[in-house]
This record gives sequence, C-alpha cells and structure tokens, in this order.
Amino acid sequence: MILQSQTLTLRLIQLSDLEALYALQSNPLVAQYNTIGVPDDMSFTKNLIVNALSDVDSFGVTNFWWGVFLKKEDKFIGEAGLNLALTQYKSAEIFYAIDPHFWRQGYATEVVETILHFGFADLDLHRISTGVATENIASIKLLEKVGMKREGRHRKIMPIRGEWWDNYHYAILDEDFFGNVGE
Repeated sequence: MILQSQTLTLRLIQLSDLEALYALQSNPLVAQYNTIGVPDDMSFTKNLIVNALSDVDSFGVTNFWWGVFLKKEDKFIGEAGLNLALTQYKSAEIFYAIDPHFWRQGYATEVVETILHFGFADLDLHRISTGVATENIASIKLLEKVGMKREGRHRKIMPIRGEWWDNYHYAILDEDFFGNVGE
C-alpha cells in the first residue's frame, strides 16, 4: 500500500527500513512523547516490524504502518500509521513521527492530511481520532490545523518514561474533513 502526496511517499514499513526506523525511534526528541519509549536495541524495532508484517500476511491490513519518504530523494524521514477499529464503527486512530531534521517544514501536516484523505475517501471511514500528550504543543497545533477537534482530556493515560501523562483526545469526522478540503 503506497500513498502519494505532493512531496512525500508513504509505503508500508519493510524490514529494509529497520536501521532508519530504529534511528528515528531512538531519537530522544522523537521519543519525548512516545509511549513505546526509546528502544533498548535494534532487535526491539525489528520485532515491531516482523509482527506488523506477519499481521498483514495473516489477517489482511487492519493496521497500516507506513514509512514516510521524501519523493525526490527517496529518503526516510518518519513513520505514520492508521489503526482501524472494528468494521461496524468505520473509525480509526492515527499516529505519526517525523525526524527532527525535517520538523517545521510542513511534512507532518502533509502526512496527516494524506492519511485522513485515504481513510475517508478510500476506506470510507466515518471518524478518525488520535491522542496527544497535553504538553506536545506542536502536535496539538498540527491536529487543529488539519481540522481535528479536541474532544476531551484523559487523565494519566499515557505511560511515558515511567510516569503517567495526560493526553487530549482529538477526532475528525468525514463530513468535517470533506468540508475542510472543499470536496
């Protein structure tokens, strides 16, 4: 499964992405709000990939996990995902992480908009949501920029670096999204 945007390619994570993905997940700036924490070694990241690949082989794709690449250079700059709920709910949850060298260049916004479009236009979803640490101001601004609405605060729900953190819950409906992009 490959998604294309103006400057990015999102393709399902492969074992060949192991080193780049491990470097991303090991970066303290990226891991600052990440619930999986900093991987102890590359085998942790490899196991994540192997498990994701076996899920696809066994059950079809219900959890999309993409590597994010700059189109022109085919350079890995991040990861993103869309985890589908049970079919009757027509909903999913997104996640994303971009290498700090590529922050503040619009790539995270482009990733989220691309995934939202895929979810609503191609998968016919009704609702897409995500959680974000209350201290993660950059992600909060991004989610609001793409039209997601803050629906609430979950107290001490995220285990990050041995502590429980609060998060905000954001969501967008198909009718909101299509209203935002003029379709």
